[in-house]
Order: sequence, then C-alpha cells, then structure tokens
Amino acid sequence: AFCDWSSDVCSSDLVAKASWWGFNAEDSTEALQAAIDSGARKLIVENMGKPWIVTPLRLAGNQEILFEDGVEVLAKEGAFLGGNDSLFSARSQENITLIGYGAVLRMRRWDYDKPPYKKAEWRNVLDLKSCRNVRVYGLTLAESGGDGIYLGTAKKGVSNRNIHIKDVVCDRNYRQGISVITADGLLIENTVLYGTAGTPPMAGIDFEPNNPSERLTRVVMRDCVTLGNSGAGYALYIPTLDASSAPVSIRFERCLSLNDAYAGLALTTGNAPDAAVKGTIEARDCIFESCGGPGVIVTD
Repeated sequence: AFCDWSSDVCSSDLVAKASWWGFNAEDSTEALQAAIDSGARKLIVENMGKPWIVTPLRLAGNQEILFEDGVEVLAKEGAFLGGNDSLFSARSQENITLIGYGAVLRMRRWDYDKPPYKKAEWRNVLDLKSCRNVRVYGLTLAESGGDGIYLGTAKKGVSNRNIHIKDVVCDRNYRQGISVITADGLLIENTVLYGTAGTPPMAGIDFEPNNPSERLTRVVMRDCVTLGNSGAGYALYIPTLDASSAPVSIRFERCLSLNDAYAGLALTTGNAPDAAVKGTIEARDCIFESCGGPGVIVTD
C-alpha cells in the first residue's frame, strides 16, 4: 500500500490506522474525520486507552471501519446542540462496513434532557439515510439522544437497501433501539435492544414509515432480543402506508421480548380495508413474555 502524505491522499487498497491522522484525548474529531475521508478501503480505529472524543462525523462510502476491542467513540460533552446531530451519519452512500466486537459508540443521553439542549429525538448514534450495502457487526450503540440506529430517507422514494445488522447491542437509547423508516432487504440477527426510555414510542425496534413511497420489504429479524424497553419490544406503526405502497414483507424468527413495558409485539395498520397496505407480517417460533401489557396487540 502507498500513501502520499504531502497530499493526504491514499491509494484505494490501503489499510490505514486512524492514529496516523492524530489522536487528541480532548477532541479527536478532526483526526478521525480526516482518516474516514482519506480514501482508505479499510480503516482501523485503535484502542488508545482513552475514548475517541468527537463531534458529529460523516461516514464515507466504499470503506470498512474496524473498531478494535475496547475502543470507545464518545460524544463530546457540550456538543451535539443541533437536534439532528448524530454521532455517525451517512446520506446516499454505499458499501459501508462497521465492525466493532467489544467496541462502544456512546453518546450522552442524560445531558440532552436539560439546558442548553433543546428537546429533540433525532440525535442518533448511527444515522443512515438512503444508503445501500451496509453492514454493522458487533458494536454496542449506547445512550443516544434519539435512536441507536436510524434507517431513514435522504431522497424521497430512495430506500435503504441491503442492510445487515448482526451481533449488535442497542443500550439505553432515548427514542428507540432501532428505527426503520424505510428498508428494502434488511436482515437483523442476534441483536439485543435494551432499556429504551425517554420519549415515545420507546420501543426496542420501531418500523414506522413517514409516507406511502417508503418501504418495509424483505425484512427479517432472527434470534433477536428486546428487553426492558419502556414501550413495545417490536413495534410496527404503518398507517402511513396505503394501497399504493409496496406490499409489506416482514418476518420475525426465534425472537424474544422480555419485560417490555407496553407489549411484546404491537401492530397498528390504520386505513380502511380498501386503502390499507397489503403484504405479510409473520412471527415464527417467537416468545413474548412478562410484558407490561399484551404479548401481542393488533389495533386499527
């Protein structure tokens, strides 16, 4: 591999280390963003013995980021004042891989409830909008001011496609563990969604499109656990879809809801039968146990 340090441009096959661009125990935003923007196909974020403290970061396409065991990327105290400020975000990007077994991406959820912060619910740990071919493996995403992972829209009608989330923990986030606004081809495996509390719906995972052009298609959750969330474990709120929308296709396999406050699985469709979205939602070999309300509730 080759790197032209005079221009900070690296060859596309380079395996780079984030510390090459520096490390500052008080604020490493500039260094880590430069490393992401370097063009390196694979970037290793090393365990420096202290957190990588950052303000909002933008992910690049065609890149794998490996967070070493023990790494913590931590939101800078007093930053993230914007209601939509997320720790990591990507808009209309493709081919992104984030791997971090034993690593934590952490925000300061408890700070965002008081001045100087204005109330908001979109300070996400990982914010992906209209992205394609994304893998997120092994990371813990903790204490956001919104969602652990948000799958939204950068351009109307352009869904997230081919997203794979595996061995992930979403820990004590403010609004949801995961929010799925639009996805075509989403596989979530062996993932734990725990302790969501702060602002409704407060689910482990919430499927909630904003308009009829968005999609919930080819979605599978397998061997996942929702635990102790203040809303439902698995929430599907889809009255915004209608007969013009792509038919829904969602399957839950061997999933568990335990001690979720509202319900294990909660489905709201809305719309009269001739206007409602078509499709299938299946739960196979799932357990909904010790919920504060029904194990399964279907409304409207």
